[in-house]
Amino acid sequence: MLKVGFGKRSISPRIGAPLAGFAARQGVCEGIHDELFARALVIESGAAVVALLSLDLLALASDFVAATRRAITARVPIEPSAILIASTHTHAGPVTISTFFNPDELLDAGYMARLSDAMVEAVEAAWRSRFPARLGAGTGTMDGLGVNRRSPDGQPIDSEVGIWKVDDGNGRTRAVLINYACHPTVLGPDNLLASGDFPAATIERVEDQLGEGSFAMYVNGAQGDISVGHSSELSAIGVITPGRTFARAAELGHKLGDAVLSALPTIPTHEEAPLRFGTLIEPFALKPYPAPEQTERALREAEARVNGFPANDASAEYRQAKSELLYSSITHFYARQATKYKDGLLPMELQAIQIGDSVFIAVPAEVFVEIGMRIKNGGGPRTFIAGVTNGYIGYLPTRKAFERGGYEVVSARCGPDAEDRLVESAKRLKETLGSVNG
Repeated sequence: MLKVGFGKRSISPRIGAPLAGFAARQGVCEGIHDELFARALVIESGAAVVALLSLDLLALASDFVAATRRAITARVPIEPSAILIASTHTHAGPVTISTFFNPDELLDAGYMARLSDAMVEAVEAAWRSRFPARLGAGTGTMDGLGVNRRSPDGQPIDSEVGIWKVDDGNGRTRAVLINYACHPTVLGPDNLLASGDFPAATIERVEDQLGEGSFAMYVNGAQGDISVGHSSELSAIGVITPGRTFARAAELGHKLGDAVLSALPTIPTHEEAPLRFGTLIEPFALKPYPAPEQTERALREAEARVNGFPANDASAEYRQAKSELLYSSITHFYARQATKYKDGLLPMELQAIQIGDSVFIAVPAEVFVEIGMRIKNGGGPRTFIAGVTNGYIGYLPTRKAFERGGYEVVSARCGPDAEDRLVESAKRLKETLGSVNG
């Protein structure tokens, strides 16, 4: 028999804390528009137990994930490899990772300790609240939200909404896990209020309709090149385009929530479902980087070019200079990081969690949607992608994207071969699930 429990804890930042996601953002958190949460779903089937966490954050580092998994295991009988820790990738949450967005900012140790505690408490609350349940997986369709931001026609996208549905013994739907691929970047670099962006509105819509005591959580998909229509290039240098409002975030989030609610009656649930999980540490080749001394010189030269323009210049030349400065900053950050890997290989944890005939493949990257579709269509059980999960290594573009370049390619730490390596590794990981956990 299946047992399922859920729990959540607030992880909102303090007023005055820096917000993550935009290198061009000026200012710190001025308030909380909507509470940020750590949401946990615990599923027990026989002797096997898994925990899935979704956090209203940009991303987390793999060492923080590992330490928090150990803390959870010390309190709840769940193996570390059975704990999935996903970030929704909101760009209106606190700084929780050191990366090229914030190379000179130190993490708030007090907040990070409270964050870890909240994650443990959310899983513990979910464990304590377990009830006999029925579970089923299915899909809905969402059009009019995500667009491919690197393509003139906005394609390709993944319009599929993955749904895990939990019913209690009376047939009432108590919990829903929502999986959809899109950057939560309705809100831009000018926003200084903490928010979960459109996924928060999606969760609100679903929970309101399911009624008191219900629970929903959002896990992002292969969203590397998918957004709500705003240019990554312009966002990165601080250009504000129309429509980046809380009203728009609510509108899009409610549309996704309605798509989920429409699909729920079509998804059958079952009181028995095999539960399997596994992880794989796979080495990915880093891109070749110049010596940090060279990248620092290039960075200083790019800074000088930008400083040569008048303040608030709106010319195309100034925007180009700011883009080149951003790219130089990213390259310098990653060149310094690359010196830590003497063999030129970046270890990446891939995770699979299967319940019944559906499986999540979790990747610590912003995977391009085309790669996600290759994995989802690669055979085996019905597959969903959990992006920005169990760590963060940056973007993982397609081989074709490297020919064009651009922000996401500059922000990728691995080269063109990473696409095929990820697809092959995901397939191998799915194939191993039948031999583990019974």
